Amino acid sequence: MRNVPLELKQKLLKQFYGNSADNLPQIQVIAKQASINTLITEIIHEGIPANFGDVAIRQLPGENQPSLAYAACIDNGTGNICSRKMPAFAEQDWEFVWSLGAVKDIAIEFDGKWHINPKKRFYELFTEQTPYIFFADSSNNLYVQIWSDASTRLLLANNVSQISVCRGWQSTLDTGVDQGLIIGYLRSGKVFYRAYCQQSTGEYIWETENEVTELGSGNTTLCVFRTNDFRVGFLTENSGQMKYVLSHRTYAGQAMPPEYALGWAQDAKVWLDKLTTHNTILNENAVFKVDKPYLACYDANTPALEITDHQRIGLREFIITFNRPVDGVPGAFENYFTTLPSRAISSCTWQNGNQLRLVFGQDIGQSVPLILYVSECHEAWQIINGQKLLIEAAEFVLEGIPIQTIHRETVSIDIISGMSVAEMSQQYAYFNENVTVYAEGTVTLPPVGVVPI
Repeated sequence: MRNVPLELKQKLLKQFYGNSADNLPQIQVIAKQASINTLITEIIHEGIPANFGDVAIRQLPGENQPSLAYAACIDNGTGNICSRKMPAFAEQDWEFVWSLGAVKDIAIEFDGKWHINPKKRFYELFTEQTPYIFFADSSNNLYVQIWSDASTRLLLANNVSQISVCRGWQSTLDTGVDQGLIIGYLRSGKVFYRAYCQQSTGEYIWETENEVTELGSGNTTLCVFRTNDFRVGFLTENSGQMKYVLSHRTYAGQAMPPEYALGWAQDAKVWLDKLTTHNTILNENAVFKVDKPYLACYDANTPALEITDHQRIGLREFIITFNRPVDGVPGAFENYFTTLPSRAISSCTWQNGNQLRLVFGQDIGQSVPLILYVSECHEAWQIINGQKLLIEAAEFVLEGIPIQTIHRETVSIDIISGMSVAEMSQQYAYFNENVTVYAEGTVTLPPVGVVPI
């Protein structure tokens, strides 16, 4: 790689020089990764301090990558919202969307659900359609509202400054284990926060105000952030020093592929006696495999998960019945299986406890067998004796409907008096279409299937 000459670097920097003697550039930028270990920055808004704004990234359910970015900036005391599509080329400008009005500080963030990517083996945040807007007005009152809907506006705190927001971790298995949508703020140099969380009852509420006492007083700036292992952090500047505090670890490896170890038992024996059933909570990354036909979770005589029946409705819909109930996150099971022949899936839903309804986007012939290759599923589980157990990797073959064939029919003919039969000397005989044969007989036909004749 060639080095950029110093003269060229200085020319590039001059485009950001201000007119004042301080020569302090005031721009809002966003950084994106162009290649390995390379970051490119681009201008969102010129002429404002870099800390007067916030950026939120949208990735809707079903999208493989983020599709839209929103920026909230303060321009001469007015809060403005801009957007741009993602991924985008640098020559595409940010577009103004709407104005919030007079504000002192502003922050923007999406709420959503965390889902594990079965191929990449780490979690992604699937966001809602529109973000939450947080702002401090001229009286230093902190408000929140959903996008531009002023009817959802809610007062969160008074006498605040330096607001910052971040979406924390939420468990996909345990209701109420939710760090929430966290808005942090300063009051009299102390750090406080409120969180919009799911409760154990399933209800979502704004919880009461909490103080981060570990950071003490005298703080002048605040940033709320999330680490790669999904801890929430509060970073402040205090008397020229940077201080931060982190929440407790949920478990490592949530934003990156987890580490794991494989082992093979050479010999094993299991004796089961006086079993007691407990309601257990399985860690989403805890996977135990053995090479012997012994399972520590249920009796060895318990049959594996299998398909007991299936029904084809038309050329695209299947009703598949399993030998035991299956439960889990709605719509998640389809992320853990592929089909042969390969077909796009229009819908995948469970019904009656143990029936899977599959609707494909393309036709599958009635006589064509369908094979389901299922990988280990972490968001759906089979239920055995009231316990929720992971769905193990398996292959299921759904045989096609046999093609019905028409066999050669036989006709028996009885000669009626007055009818004569003469021996034919020609090798080939040609009959006129109007010839009438008087005979009595019966014809037996096999049943005809769905294949048209």
